[in-house]
Amino acid sequence: MTARAAKADLRLVASVLACAEIFRSVGPARLAEIAHRCALLSAHEGAVIARRDVRPPGVFALAYGCVELVLGAGAKEMRVVRLVSPRETFCEATALLGRPSRYEAIALADSKLVIVPSAVLVALVERDAVFARNMTAALAQSVESLLAELEAATLQSGMQRLASYLRSLADGRSGAAVVGLPVRKTVVAARLGVKRETLSRLLRELADQGVIAVAKRNISILDPDRLAQAAHA
Repeated sequence: MTARAAKADLRLVASVLACAEIFRSVGPARLAEIAHRCALLSAHEGAVIARRDVRPPGVFALAYGCVELVLGAGAKEMRVVRLVSPRETFCEATALLGRPSRYEAIALADSKLVIVPSAVLVALVERDAVFARNMTAALAQSVESLLAELEAATLQSGMQRLASYLRSLADGRSGAAVVGLPVRKTVVAARLGVKRETLSRLLRELADQGVIAVAKRNISILDPDRLAQAAHA
């Protein structure tokens, strides 16, 4: 690697860390030190980034691409618990606890990731009170999200989960909107805990009712009020 390429990689690592929520309290000087201890990982679509029951090397921060966190083995049994977007992190708990991962992380597109070694994370928690609070808040938010997932999986119908998901893609926009499914429908179905055929049927039902219009992976939300009613029915 040339010196110019190494500097470009270092700038990329620093920019990804600076945008990651858990590192926002870290000052520029310390962030630069951390960046020198990190590594970049390139993952092609379909590559397994973190394996279940294997201890990962640290925290992953996604620079670009898309990653799914998957429970279960095999396409029929898997459940996508989270879709990771650029500048988001995962494997925080395993890095702090020094334990194997409970899920697999799989690249849904060609992706680039920053690996922050576990030792770096533990040292930050021990020495930086503000960072420790941010990390605690991030882990607490993860627990809240998991409880929401459990509630949705056990108490909500497939239609409610789909309607809620489509509303989340609209990102708070009021009125009619066009949203794009960030991943293929098979992954969306796994994320919602339904079969792909069920997802297609639910989309058709909403389309037949005039709530949405479907054009491949683009969803036009025609009646946001009725979509909200379907989410909270």
